Amino acid sequence: MEEQLWERIWVWHALLAAMVVVSTGIAQSDTRMSGSDRLLVLGLSVAVLVWHWLMMARRPEWWLRPLPMTVYWVGMTGLVLALVTLHQHHSVMLYALYPLMFVTLGWWAMLPVAGVTGFVAWTLAGPAAPRGVLLSVLSSTAVALLIALFVNALVKQHERLREARAELAETARRAGVLEERERLARELHDTVAQSFTSIVTQLEAADQAFDGRAEDAREHVVTARTTARDGLDEVRRSVQALRPDLLEEASLPQALERTLLWWSAASGVRAELRTTGDVTALHPETETALLRVTQEALTNVARHADANRVIVSLSYLGDTVTLDVDDDGAGTTVAREGGFGLVGMRERIAGVGGALIIESEPGQGTTIAASVPS
Repeated sequence: MEEQLWERIWVWHALLAAMVVVSTGIAQSDTRMSGSDRLLVLGLSVAVLVWHWLMMARRPEWWLRPLPMTVYWVGMTGLVLALVTLHQHHSVMLYALYPLMFVTLGWWAMLPVAGVTGFVAWTLAGPAAPRGVLLSVLSSTAVALLIALFVNALVKQHERLREARAELAETARRAGVLEERERLARELHDTVAQSFTSIVTQLEAADQAFDGRAEDAREHVVTARTTARDGLDEVRRSVQALRPDLLEEASLPQALERTLLWWSAASGVRAELRTTGDVTALHPETETALLRVTQEALTNVARHADANRVIVSLSYLGDTVTLDVDDDGAGTTVAREGGFGLVGMRERIAGVGGALIIESEPGQGTTIAASVPS
């Protein structure tokens, strides 16, 4: 069972123990009591502490169970009333017991509170009873009611806060699941889709060259096989949420350079990397995002642009890093249609605090510009 707020408030136990010790000390110092009465008071006081420890302090899970609490309060009420009968100052224990009674029994505590108060008032109503003691018994009941109202309000507030935290945790969990799904979708798109696009391109070229140019066909098949193996490795790493192989082994400019060399050899389109500024290491997620955006942009060029040349510009500008991918192709409608690849690029850059702009006009090529904080 989940721990309740009041189960952690040690003051309940400390207050009762203090009241027992004080009242017992006063009774032991009262010269009007006989030795046997002092001994009986001492025994009953120890019984109160032991009973409270066994039934309440050690077993907080019983606080909300009616049967254990009924047994506890029947025993505790009998011990306290016996002590009050022996010496009137034991009535101060009611200050500790009444609030606890309301906490564990709820508003049903009004019944035992009324009964105990009536008994104690009747016991102390004799001529020998100081008026202050009788007033203390009556005031303890009023104080207990006020404390009960405060505790109940505190507990309800705690429950509301706990429910709010649980709701926020569930919302965060769902958002995390959604984000992870989107991440995996982007990773699989950026790896599997790019690899299969290259494989299809190579196999189509091999098919065209198969009859008359066997060596060329073999070369295309070898390239397709290599691409398939690389793609499989990337899928495995993507599922494991690790950085791409290229970034594990090299800096971002080096990874981009290798990507362009591989892509140019596979697509037959000239590609060039231009780097400006002082190269600095970026956050791993930022470098991964820039590399994936470049790979997706190159995939779109190979599919749609019919370009002859691609220039990738990486610029380190102090607190900002920019990446531009320009091609001289016929322009593409993918940028305007907003396909999954474009959405993935924007989400990747936005995920690292950056922005992405795509400009494409018919016959004027396409420019993909990303900027991220360094």
